[in-house]
Amino acid sequence: MNYEFPLVFFTVLTQLGIGLTLVGAWKSRRGQNAPSRNYWLAALAATLAGLVASLFHLGAPLRAVTALAGLGHSWLSREGLVLGLLILLLAFVALRPAQRAAALAAGIAGLAVLVVQGFTYAPVSLPAVSNGFPLLLFAFTALALGTCFGAQAVGPQRLALCLLLLILLLVPCLWASGGAVMQETATLWRQSPGFWIGLLLTAAALVLSLACRRVTRAQGILVLCGALLVRMTFFGATLHSAARLGMPY
Repeated sequence: MNYEFPLVFFTVLTQLGIGLTLVGAWKSRRGQNAPSRNYWLAALAATLAGLVASLFHLGAPLRAVTALAGLGHSWLSREGLVLGLLILLLAFVALRPAQRAAALAAGIAGLAVLVVQGFTYAPVSLPAVSNGFPLLLFAFTALALGTCFGAQAVGPQRLALCLLLLILLLVPCLWASGGAVMQETATLWRQSPGFWIGLLLTAAALVLSLACRRVTRAQGILVLCGALLVRMTFFGATLHSAARLGMPY
């Protein structure tokens, strides 16, 4: 299996940054317990770390800017554009954390990145994920990470964890009723130790939340490790449509 580790870390770390951004934007909108400069720096650092990880996926990292050349037809180019916008907004908010409008703009940019990533990693050549699954997976991952690392209330955290667990359990079952490639993808996911360990770590975070009745850093670490393992399965165990042809290309 090719786990595409640069993309694993890129997507999970940027979604950690986006989750923190969304929680921070919500706090700023309410005007209560507005996030500090260090909070926004953490969101920026996570997003930048993801961007750096993505460079290792490129054949010529020094020419990464050329990825923006296909804005008219490439979701990858659009992903780079909106991610760059998010980074600029996070840098501005980190300098001026009291700017509520900038925090809200960063939240909107974060949502835009999630939407674009949902299209970028849903190519028609991967039948099992050529649908809304990547968008939901990425969005719920971002919310789970954001509420675990950035929120104080357990209610939103528990909801995000439940939604993440639900989609991870439900979608592979739906694949079993699809075409041959989707069925084989479902089998590979169910046979993946990383998938099940990731589920267990996420479930453990939910149990810990119910037991402690508060948000703890340990829950965030569990969800982050679980997200990385599940994302390895996403990139490594999702079959290409050419698999039934013996992968001639």
